[in-house]
Amino acid sequence: MRRLHGLFVCASVLALCRTASAQDLAPPPPINPGAPGGPGSPTIEQQQQGETTRRLDEAEQKDSGRNFELFWLDGSIGGSYINMSQFSSESLQIEKTSAGGPAFSVGAGVRFVILVLGARLRHNALSTFNMWQINAEAGLKIPVSSFDILFGLHGGYSFVGRLGDAGLATNTETPASTDAVSIRGFNGGVDVAFDYYVSPLFSVGAGLLGDFLFLNRPPVAKPGNFATLTPDQQAAIENDPVYAKSGTSAGLQLAGGLRLGLHFGL
Repeated sequence: MRRLHGLFVCASVLALCRTASAQDLAPPPPINPGAPGGPGSPTIEQQQQGETTRRLDEAEQKDSGRNFELFWLDGSIGGSYINMSQFSSESLQIEKTSAGGPAFSVGAGVRFVILVLGARLRHNALSTFNMWQINAEAGLKIPVSSFDILFGLHGGYSFVGRLGDAGLATNTETPASTDAVSIRGFNGGVDVAFDYYVSPLFSVGAGLLGDFLFLNRPPVAKPGNFATLTPDQQAAIENDPVYAKSGTSAGLQLAGGLRLGLHFGL
């Protein structure tokens, strides 16, 4: 009887030991990959990149809502000042070597992100004469929120269509010529401007430009009544620099004004 009791006790102890051993060897609960420190959790660098992306998305949502611009058209109104102080009084025969007045322009072109290309017609209604300019333009237009900042270059053809008799200084008693003095040449310079986008389609702004001018005046044709003039008058015309030879010179131009623009895109 004692032997049976001992065997029962031993069997009970062995069963308890096996149960405890089985509990000690049980597999751990599954790990959540997204939990902090888990194998699938993002690194600190990935977290920083995600935060940067989130901020950029928020800034884009708060942006002005401007479209992707492809074409533009603008006009300006302001003033212009031209100084041709190097013009020789013996060649170009212009009474005033400097003049100022209102200026108007219209331009159009294309835009590739920040690169702008276009053409512009400018009219300088100066006090002494009127000068027209036809220019090609290229520049960088950098967007800053609702503003664009432009840095550009331009160059082209300049011409004075007509100069009245007041523009002649023959220094002789020659009768005033009924013909116009034609002055033409080339110009090139720089542009600085900024535009504020009131809407994706419409902008307002201001701009400045500086130009180098190189102009030429061909000889003026003799007056139509030359044959009927006295010998002294004919000799005066023959010796007058305006009629005898052409003239060239260089100068500077400064201009600026307000800008209004239309912008088309996607």
